[in-house]
Amino acid sequence: MRGRRLTARMRSRTALIGALIVATAVVAAGVASGFGPAGAAQQAQPQTNETITVGASGQVQTQADKAVVRVAVVATGDDVETVRERLSTNASSMRSALSEMGINGSQVQTAYYDISSNRRYGVPAESDQPAYRAVHSFSITVNETDRAGEVIDTAVTNGANEVDGVEFTLSADKRQNLREQALRSAMDAARGEAGAIADQSDLTVTGVNRVSTTEYSRSTYQTEALAADGGGGGTSIESGPVTVSASVTVVYDATEASTGDTGTDAAA
Repeated sequence: MRGRRLTARMRSRTALIGALIVATAVVAAGVASGFGPAGAAQQAQPQTNETITVGASGQVQTQADKAVVRVAVVATGDDVETVRERLSTNASSMRSALSEMGINGSQVQTAYYDISSNRRYGVPAESDQPAYRAVHSFSITVNETDRAGEVIDTAVTNGANEVDGVEFTLSADKRQNLREQALRSAMDAARGEAGAIADQSDLTVTGVNRVSTTEYSRSTYQTEALAADGGGGGTSIESGPVTVSASVTVVYDATEASTGDTGTDAAA
């Protein structure tokens, strides 16, 4: 009787061990196959993330809407106080004349001021040159570029005795507007370059990862004043074009392209 019970227990343990072995084998098979059909589907569609980095620039050209005239009042003499007073008188006379033609004080800015001894530059004391030289330079800004010549004539007639040139540039609002246009042009160029690279690399551009502006420049037009001739005509100044340019560096996200799907369609 005791022998039969022992045999029954041994058979029960053998059956239990067999069931555990089968269950372990099933779990292992599921892990190896990615837990069934869903895992298999994930393995069948691997995703490869790539990036394409391009640099591009754009520029816009337009006519200037602002002129900056640079003139200077210069006085010399052997007495420093006399030189200073002469410089002040001529500068005030010039400012008053400019005011009468509608140019207010905020448009006339001091660019440089100096009173120095010629001895400082090695001129000997017995030289015939004056002992002192004073300079007061001004930047005069006008929004009507065709008035640059008139400004020069008025300044020179009323105390200024040097003309350092004219710069044609842009007002702040117009400069900002053109900068935005230049940036849009740069981005269009970058998108085209990224598409060309993707086409040759079997990639599809999926979006923009990051963008940075790497450069911004504003090319102004400068000219020297043409002196009025003896016939009584005024100074003639002609403005030229101003160029605004901007550059960008763009990093695009991309994936391996499927058949017939390359370029920048996804990012357009």
